[in-house]
Amino acid sequence: MRRLFAILLIATSGWLLYQTAIQHLGSLERLFTGAALAHRNDLAFVMPALGGALGLLGGLTVFFNGPGGAALAMAGGLAAAGFTLTLKQTFDLDRLLDDELVVGACILMLAVITSSITRVTARTRRDEAEDRAPRLPVTGRRVY
Repeated sequence: MRRLFAILLIATSGWLLYQTAIQHLGSLERLFTGAALAHRNDLAFVMPALGGALGLLGGLTVFFNGPGGAALAMAGGLAAAGFTLTLKQTFDLDRLLDDELVVGACILMLAVITSSITRVTARTRRDEAEDRAPRLPVTGRRVY
C-alpha cells in the first residue's frame, strides 16, 4: 500500500514540475538548461519547482523503502502549496489540475498518508513470521 501512495506521490510531483516548466519556461526540456537559471530570482517559478523536485525525490525514496522520503515530500508540498497561499492565489475551478495550490495540497496530503503507513523491512517480515509460527523454547540441555 505504501508503494501505491509513493507512485501517486511521484505522479503528482512530476505533474507539478511539468506544469511549472511549461508555464514559466515554455517547454520541459528547458528545465535542465540555463533558461531555468534565468528565473532563479522569480519565486513564482522557484517554489513550485522546488516543491515538485522535493516531492519527486521523497516519492522515489518511499518507493524504494528508504527512510525520510515522506518528510521530504511533505516539505515539497508545503513549499508548493504554502507559497501559492502567500501570493494570495485562489482555487481555479475551471482548471483544477493546473492550479499549483491544488497540486501542492495533493502532494502534502499524499505525503501525510504515506508517512502514516509503516515501512516493511526484512526484520518486520521475520518478526511477523515468528509471531505466526513460534519456535519451541530452548533450555540449553542436551537430550540423548
